Amino acid sequence: MAEQTLLLLEDDVPLREYYSLSLEARGYAVIQAEDSRDILNLVTQHQPALIITDLVMPDHDGLEGIFKLIDQCKIPVIVISAYPEFIQFAKPVVVATFIKPLSADVLIEAVNNILHPKDTTLAEKI
Repeated sequence: MAEQTLLLLEDDVPLREYYSLSLEARGYAVIQAEDSRDILNLVTQHQPALIITDLVMPDHDGLEGIFKLIDQCKIPVIVISAYPEFIQFAKPVVVATFIKPLSADVLIEAVNNILHPKDTTLAEKI
């Protein structure tokens, strides 16, 4: 399997490092960003297969940023937030949502399921 690139936006440095190291240990290349200021440049430069983002960060309105990102980039997005009241608004446009705290194992499983869905066609034929 070729290494796939993920873009991880998280303003909490220890949490960002935890997720990044865990994903890299599973063979993913992770581009880290602490805010969304350069997100479109990062997407253009690295062409990630998936974006994982905190919903509430100091430099932007998370919901507005998510909707703009999805509209412009056409890349699947996972949202992680400590604020369940905001997550409900993102659910219709993202591929997955999670409430913090979130273990790296759960995040990795979600990433794997999104990027490498099981091929049920063969199983259905047997």
